[in-house]
Amino acid sequence: MVAYIASARPQKYQSLQRMMWFHNMYLPDPATWTEPDNSPIFASDALLAKVLPAFISICELDILWDEGLVYGEKLKSLGVKVEAKVYPGAPHQILGMDAALKVGKQQADDTIKAVGDAFKAA
Repeated sequence: MVAYIASARPQKYQSLQRMMWFHNMYLPDPATWTEPDNSPIFASDALLAKVLPAFISICELDILWDEGLVYGEKLKSLGVKVEAKVYPGAPHQILGMDAALKVGKQQADDTIKAVGDAFKAA
């Protein structure tokens, strides 16, 4: 089952009920919830071990924050280079707030740098 169902912390904007509404709109068939195409953490270890170096941006106030942490740890345990960064006080939708909040700008800057670094390494 999806991590936020088991460990959801109370959120002002993202209640468990609201997140389940989005979840069910995106994946209405519960039989598909654990398919790797819908959540990469469910991919086989053999496949995940082939993932390119990853930058994982985690928003502290996001109800999905623990999924990012768990995914990053799983990749690391398989030998994948991972940079996981938690953004304090940041909600799920922070990337669209880069002009309004310092933490949003920081996340956007870090993401742009990570993508640039990935292309330089290729």
